[in-house]
Formats: sequence, structure tokens, C-alpha cells
Amino acid sequence: MSKRLVALFGAGVIVLAACGAQATPTPGVTPAVTPGLPTVTPGEEPPDLEGTTYKAEEVGNRGGTLVLAEWQTITTLNYYYNQAFTDSEALYPAFLNLVDTSFDLKYVPELSKNVPLITNGGVTIVDGTKMDVEYNLIDINWSDGTPITCADLEATWKWNMDPAQVGLTAGTVGFEDIESIEDAGNGKCIVHFSKFFAGYIGLPGTPLFPKHYLETVPVAEASSKLYPLADVASGVYSGPYIPTEYVAGAQLTYGPNPEFWAFKGSAAPFDEVIFKYYPDNPDGMIAGYDQGESDIAMNLNHGDLPKLEGKQTVLEEDTFTYEQHSINNKSLAEKYGEADVLPIKQALALATDKQEITTKALGGTVQPMGTNNISPFAWYFKETPASEYDPDKAEQLLTDAGWAIGPDGFLQKNGKTLELLYCTSTRPYRIDALNLVAAQMAKIGIKVNPTPVPAQPNLFGEWDAVADDTPCNLIHGNYDVGMFAWVAPLDPTGSYNVYHSRGIPDDPPHSGQNNTRTNIPELDAAWDEVISNIDLIKIRDAMYVVQDVYSSNVIEIPLFYWKNVYLVNPKLHNVTGNPTTATVLWNIDDIWRDP
Repeated sequence: MSKRLVALFGAGVIVLAACGAQATPTPGVTPAVTPGLPTVTPGEEPPDLEGTTYKAEEVGNRGGTLVLAEWQTITTLNYYYNQAFTDSEALYPAFLNLVDTSFDLKYVPELSKNVPLITNGGVTIVDGTKMDVEYNLIDINWSDGTPITCADLEATWKWNMDPAQVGLTAGTVGFEDIESIEDAGNGKCIVHFSKFFAGYIGLPGTPLFPKHYLETVPVAEASSKLYPLADVASGVYSGPYIPTEYVAGAQLTYGPNPEFWAFKGSAAPFDEVIFKYYPDNPDGMIAGYDQGESDIAMNLNHGDLPKLEGKQTVLEEDTFTYEQHSINNKSLAEKYGEADVLPIKQALALATDKQEITTKALGGTVQPMGTNNISPFAWYFKETPASEYDPDKAEQLLTDAGWAIGPDGFLQKNGKTLELLYCTSTRPYRIDALNLVAAQMAKIGIKVNPTPVPAQPNLFGEWDAVADDTPCNLIHGNYDVGMFAWVAPLDPTGSYNVYHSRGIPDDPPHSGQNNTRTNIPELDAAWDEVISNIDLIKIRDAMYVVQDVYSSNVIEIPLFYWKNVYLVNPKLHNVTGNPTTATVLWNIDDIWRDP
């Protein structure tokens, strides 16, 4: 499973599909028809992000149950604490954002009637250093009948900024730059920022939470009592389908939100929507789909393509999601000393044979990446050195750092063996990949212990959701190297809290996603330049620095870009791949099924 990079735009985390050369389609696999973002050369303006071409087919049948299958279970229905992609899936039917992203990567209004931009007057520069952002809310109610107003927007901001908060995935970045939120009447909400902030579009409400519901739970207890899984029906929602019951590890059931459908002026296409879970068993999920147990099998990828040959209605799309090895700077420093951290990371990168991994563990369904985690189709992409496989050079780096082969055949220094805990989920291709990596590292004297664990709760469990010593937990830093996938953003501000030192979650309130405990002043300065600008040229130049530092410091070892793959009931209509974290559920209110 993939871990999500929290984006600071309202549309969620953005990935890119169907750009550039396509891989040869697997027999029986239909590539998603998803227009890609045009390439932009340095110095040019990025493309217009408004004006989607999406047009839904009119609903021709209503009633019945839509069953969505997922092989990874959820840990939260609270957006601001969620760490894993499957949580985002479960949230999408239940909540509306101020602004969303369509299948073709265009921003579209959702709770707001407008997408606020400088070019359309939605953003106003104040005194040359501040900014006002205007949203115009649609006239719609929460699921309990309470009107959605600017007071909810203000309450969502203040709730995030409350000193009692613990474990906010994105921290308070951006929220802290808001001075006030003004109710200007008739649904017009003006967000007054004290400075320029690049990720402003949907920050105050991604998604919006209801003020009257927030007030029922102390902030310090929100991670467990606000939208609790044990009583999902007690929550207040805004989306087309709202949770009614969760059976742990088995099923999450939704019913139509009467307030949403009253606003739409129609009945819901389905009487019920169900997420059916097959915990850590994607093969069982595929078998269940073949037996008619579900309408859409979610969260499949490139590793599943060989077993899907000959199956019909398979949706496949290229993405910005990438598999990588995250390296824990803190654990390496504690075990071997700060001076050895960079040589060890550089040696790991040089000794990792990406081609062998993609060929043997993935069957050649993907291609190895270079040293940069930014897609070439992003307007702020910079060419960085190509990935280098050179185990001899890796061995020399470690020798120069004072490591020598001991009697057991592994490197030793100061009485310690260079032994690393590599953690991943139980997906077969990942287990195969880490076994290959263990053999690759053994060639240069590094002992690797491949350790697959359940994705939930071990790998992706939130700070307060798991014990501090949970084996291989990423947020608590209980690993040396972790293999998983990031859902990379198109928005350049989206991964600020993953690589900026402010995102290190060790100290209270344990916010952020900087699991690698990266703390590089030059990198922090570049990220601060990125988020404090609305000048696209300055943002692009700062992102160039980010990419240089990322590559030269081996913050991660990028392996390959994913393909998103879905099995889709051929009777369904309006199922459209979306390269953001919304996946095929971004337009769930338009999906319907033939009788």
C-alpha cells in the first residue's frame, strides 16, 4: 500500500496519469483515458488549472448496492490524522472539499462556487506582503440538516491551530499564516493571510468540518473520538454517501446523505455503498471480484498486472505514485554515529540494483527511476544525475569511512556490525524485492533483515493509534529502511512536511510525516522559499534546490513509478480514473449501474 503525501491544496494529493510514452498494455487491460498535464519548460507559465473537460453521463438507473473492494483496512475517518491511502478512499464519499481536482487535473469548485486565483480576482494582494482569499459557499446543509457556513470554515482553522492538537499529519503549516476568516455575507468567506502562502487554495477546509460537531469533542481527544470508527454514524458529514456502520476489518457501510441529494435535486444512484475489506489479501480480493462479490476492486497496481491477463474491464493508468526506500537518519545516527549516516546512505543507493528489482520482482511491468522523485511532467521538474549502480564504489565509500569485513563476512566498525532492518508490507512483490536487496547488500558486506509486516497497523499506524514500539512503524521511526510508495503531489507545497525538519514527528504535538527524520538547513530554507511565495518563478527555482539536495543527500532511494489498476464491473457508468488520491471515487455521486 502507499502512504500519502499530504497536499496543502484542497484537491488532496495530486498525481499524474497518461503523460508521455505509455507502456505496452497488458492483454485485457484498458488504459485509463486521462488527459495529462502538458509539459512546461523552465521559464514558462504553468498550464491553466481551470476548465475541466469532464462531463458525466446522465444517471440511467437508481437503486441497489455499490460494493467497493479494498485489501487494506482503515484506521481513521478523520482526514487530518490519516496516514494511509486507504483512509483517503474511505473519506472521499463522506466529505466535500472547498475545491477539488477533476480527472484531467483541473481544479473544480465543490463546497465553494469558485476556484480562487489571482487571475480571476479570488486572491487579492494586501500591502504587498499579505493576501486575502475569497470563497463563495454553495447553499447546502450538513448531513444533520445544519447549514454549512463560514463559521465552519473558521472553526476548522481554529481546531487545527488548537494547542491541544496531537498528531496532525500536515501539522499547522499554512494554518498558522491565517490572521482571521471573515464572514462577508451571502456565503462569501474571506480568508486573511498574514503572508503569501503557495498552498492556499483549499487549506482552510480540506475537508471542511462542522463547527457544532467539533465542539462536542475536546480537541485533545479528537484523534479517537471525532468521527470514531466504533460509532461512525455519530459523525456529521457533507458528502454524497455517509458512513452508517463499520465492522472492524470487514466492512464499512454508507447510506445516501439526504441533504446532499436534496441539494442535487435527485435521488442517489445507490441505496447503499459498501467498502468490503480483504485484510492484507489482494489475491483474495481479486478472487472475490471474479465471484461477483464487488463492483470495483480498488488499490491494485503494476505488481498485479500479470495475474489480471485476460480479465475484462481492467482500468490501468500511469501515476506520480512512486515506490522508494525511505532511510531513517535518526536510527542510523544512533546506531553508528552521525558521521557515518551519509556514507551509509550513499552506499545503499549505489548498491541497490533497481533494474534487477523491476525485472525480477515486478516482471518488467515498470521501469527504474533515477535519483529524483519529481515527475518530469511537473512544471518545476529539474534534471538530476541518473541513478548509478556501482557496488564497488559503494564498498570503497564504506572502507574509507572505516568499515572492514569481520569474521562473519559483514562489515564491522567499533565492535558493531552494519546490520539494517528493512521494513515493508506483506505484498509479495515487496517481499521479493527486499530479498533481492538483502542479497545485493550482502555483496558489499551489509547485513539486511527483510521484515514484512501488516500495512495496518504496523507500517502506517498513526502516532496515537499504535504503541511507541510497534515493529516497523514509520511514524515512530521503528525501522532503518522502509519500502513503500508515496503518492507524490503535483502541487509543489504538498510534500513540505515530509522533508522539512518541522515535519519530524518526535516532539509534541507529533505532527508531520518526516519519517526519515531529515534535518538539512539548506533543504529547510528551500522549502520555506517554496511555501512563502505565489511567484511561480521563485517557487520553481526553490524546487530546483529541493531536488538537488534530495538527490545529493540520498533522502530516499526512488525505485519506480506505479501504475494504478482497478477491476471494474462492466455494468458501471462514469467510472473515471483520477490520478489524485481521490482515485475512481472522485465522482462517486455520478457513478451508476445498469440493472
